[in-house]
Amino acid sequence: MGRDDEDRMLGNMKIVWTAVVAVLLAVAAGVTILTLRGGGELEAGFVAEGSSGKEMTHEVEVQLPIGTVRLSSGAPIEEIAAGRVGKDEDGSLRAVGGSKIVPVAWSFRPTLSYDDLLGYPTTFSLAVTAGGERTDLGEPDVDLHEAAGSGLFPEASFIVVVAGDGDDLGFEVSYEDETQRVDMASGQVEAGRAASLYPDGPQTLGTDEDCDARRTPDSTTRIEYVDAGRGSIYCRVDPLTRTPYLPDLGWAEDGRTWSVVDVTVTAPRSVRWIPTGARYRVRRDPVVVSLGAAEAVRTPRSGADGEAARTGTWVFDSAADDTDETDETLHVAAPMTATRSAGTTAGPAAIRFGVDQTFHLQR
Repeated sequence: MGRDDEDRMLGNMKIVWTAVVAVLLAVAAGVTILTLRGGGELEAGFVAEGSSGKEMTHEVEVQLPIGTVRLSSGAPIEEIAAGRVGKDEDGSLRAVGGSKIVPVAWSFRPTLSYDDLLGYPTTFSLAVTAGGERTDLGEPDVDLHEAAGSGLFPEASFIVVVAGDGDDLGFEVSYEDETQRVDMASGQVEAGRAASLYPDGPQTLGTDEDCDARRTPDSTTRIEYVDAGRGSIYCRVDPLTRTPYLPDLGWAEDGRTWSVVDVTVTAPRSVRWIPTGARYRVRRDPVVVSLGAAEAVRTPRSGADGEAARTGTWVFDSAADDTDETDETLHVAAPMTATRSAGTTAGPAAIRFGVDQTFHLQR
C-alpha cells in the first residue's frame, strides 16, 4: 500500500470518527436530530449539529449557580449547504413555510471550584424560541471529574430552523426548574430567581480584619501567659458567598439569596498558665454567628457527645439587593473560659478569652 492510499484511509477514518462523535454528543445531550423533508426542504423545528461557517452576530452570557453558559447566534439565512447539516450530498437546503435557518452555539464554563461544585446538580436544559415556537436543544450534563482532569468543558453548535424571520430569536436556559429567558437581539436576560448571580456568578465577600480567638475582655496581655501546648487557640472566617441556589435548600425566594459562611474556632481542652505551670481546664461555649438582620436557616450540628460544634457552615436568608447594608456586617461570638484546677491557688482562678468580633464585609 502506497503513502497516498494510507493518507486516504486515515482521512476516511477521521471523517467516520468525527461523524460518530457528533451523533454521540447529540444523543447524550438529548437532542433529536430530525430528518430532512423530501426535496431538500427544511421546516421549523429542524435541528442538526453543525455550523453555517459564518461569524456569529450575537452573544449573551447566562449565569447558573454552577457556571456560565455562553450563547451565540448568527444572522438568519434562507438556505444552507446540505453537508453542513450532516447530509451526504451536494447542493443546498432551503427553509420553507415562512421559516428561517439560524446557526446557534453554546459553551459552558464553571464559576465554582471542582470541590465546591460537588453535590450540585450538573444538568441544565437549552431551547431556542422564535415566532412563538420552542425547539429543544437537549440537556447537557457536565462531567466534573472528566472536565477537571482534561480542562475541556462542554460546547456545541447547531443549525436550527425557526418559525418566522428569526429576528425575535431567544433562548431558554433551565436549571433545577428555574428558567431564564434570553433575547438575543437586545442581550437582555429575564433571570427570575437567578438575578443575584449577575453579573459574574455567585458573589464572594471577605472580612475587613482577621478573626482573633485570643482576645480577652479584661486584659490584652493575660492570654500571652497561656500555653496551648500541642493544641491551638485559633479562629478563621472564610469568605462569605452569596448565591440564590443551594442543593439542599433549593432556590431562594424572589428578592432573596442564600449567604453562606464557614467559621472555625479551636482551642484545646486544657491549657497551662506559664508563670506557675498550673493546668487550666477550658470550657468552650457554642459558636454563634449572625449576619445583620438576616435569618439563619442552617447552622452546624452538635457533636456526637453533645458538645457544641466548633466549626461548620452557617447559611442565612438575606436580601438579594446588595444595597441593603443591614446584611453587610458579620458577628462571631465564641466565648471560652480557662478555669484553674482544684488543689492549687497559683495564678488567676479563671481566664476569659475567645471571639467577640464584628466584621464588615467587603468585595
